[in-house]
Amino acid sequence: RSPPLSETPLSGNPAPAGAGMESGLSVPHNRNLPAAVTQCFSVVALCTAVADPNWFQVSLNGTSSQIYGVAYVVRLQGNLTADPNTVLNYEGISLLIVMATCSYIGILTAFGAFILSFLGSRHPLLFNLPTTLHFITAILNVGSLGLCCYLFFQVKTKLRKKEFEKTPMKTTMGESFFIAVFGVMFSVTAAALSLHKSLLKDTTLRGNRTEEESTLVAHEQCENND
Repeated sequence: RSPPLSETPLSGNPAPAGAGMESGLSVPHNRNLPAAVTQCFSVVALCTAVADPNWFQVSLNGTSSQIYGVAYVVRLQGNLTADPNTVLNYEGISLLIVMATCSYIGILTAFGAFILSFLGSRHPLLFNLPTTLHFITAILNVGSLGLCCYLFFQVKTKLRKKEFEKTPMKTTMGESFFIAVFGVMFSVTAAALSLHKSLLKDTTLRGNRTEEESTLVAHEQCENND
């Protein structure tokens, strides 16, 4: 005679009908909306900074300003000697190209970090990928901003030399530089939020594993006593 339902062990009870649906609709473990939203602002700021040509500008003799930025590199089309009137030498143009490359790659990694953080994933291999992309984006943005500052001060130092002593000059930072500063702030904040979420997740997983191990040990001891 089969045992009554009240004597059936709880461990053998089938899962409720809605359990699978609830687990399928649950939020992915590595979804991080604060980091995604912050990185979204970073993408907007970086795209605006790249589209605007004026990262820094130089004015000599009251003539039209020489504007340098990512758009200037695109205009060169790979020809480093295309502009004979520029105050930048070969090394300066090369660094400007590196700055533009960091900006473009930073936009791509920022967009990837935003998508992965917003959508999330249950695949174990993708758990740490958003955090990695957030940090790569922050490093690239800080690098492009640092190169811009370096070129700005190099040009300013060059214009103070003897051949430019009697030449009225003015070197100023452009609006794209300040927009890029906001982009760096957003990307660094997104990286910090992503890292914080990852550390909290690791702590929670370790706590859950400890509880499960304690439960298993207690269950084994009960079975041995029986």
